[in-house]
Order: sequence, then structure tokens, then C-alpha cells
Amino acid sequence: MDIEFLMERLEQYILKDSPKLFGNRLVSDEEVRSQLIQLREAIPDEIFHARKIIQEREMILEQAREEAERIKADARVDAERAVSEHRLVDEARRKAKRILQEAETEADKLRADADEYVFDMLSQLQGELTRNLHVVENGLQRLETDREATLQHREDLP
Repeated sequence: MDIEFLMERLEQYILKDSPKLFGNRLVSDEEVRSQLIQLREAIPDEIFHARKIIQEREMILEQAREEAERIKADARVDAERAVSEHRLVDEARRKAKRILQEAETEADKLRADADEYVFDMLSQLQGELTRNLHVVENGLQRLETDREATLQHREDLP
């Protein structure tokens, strides 16, 4: 299940759906535990998603490396062919250098794009996890406050 959905469901139960007694919320420990267990089970899915993003980055980087190597190999072949023809030696050197520079520039760009994509995805995931953590902390804090108030109220009864 989606962490955000589970967090909202827990918050709904604690803050709205649970019955009130003397202005305090009464929550079922079993219900809260059940929902927290589901939340804990959903967290590995988010970690799996982050790992998948990292794998995609690695795949993109590997493709960039292979493309750069292919471009370099093509450039070497082109350069060797041009060198074999005496009158094209100077032109072949300039062309090979330009192709190698373009290949390195393209590979650098692909690496930078892949890094930026992974950074954006991980930053987004971090934000979602942080928001979810705040919701859980707020719910637990509210639950603890309500529980203490209920216990205090019971102690005040004759």
C-alpha cells in the first residue's frame, strides 16, 4: 500500500474516527498497532523504489559509457582510414580530435543528466518520507496526550 494513504488513514482514525469521552479521544491500541504494522510493511516498497531509481541511473551511466566508447572507436576507425590517405592526414587529425571532444562532452552531459535525475527523484522521495514521518510523530504525540488525559481523568474520578 501507499505510505501516504496509510498515514492519512491512521491520522483519520486517531483524530476523527475514534470516539470521544469527556472531550478526549479513545483509540484502540490494536487498531493503531495494526495500522502501524501496515505502514512499516509499506516502507520497504519506498526503499525498493529508491533502489530502482539508482539502478536506472547506473543503467543510464553504463549506456553513456558504452556510447562514448562506441563513438571513440568510430572516431579511431575514421582517423585511421583518413591517415592512410596521405593528402587527408591533417584533416583526419582535426576530425578525430573534434569527434573525441564531442563524445566526451556528450558522455559528461549524459552523466550530469543522470545524476540530476537521480538527485531529483531521491529528493522527492526524501520529502515524502519526511512528511510521512511528521504525520506519524504528530499522531503518536496526539495519541500519547489523549492517553495521558484519559488516565488523569480516571484518577480524578471518585
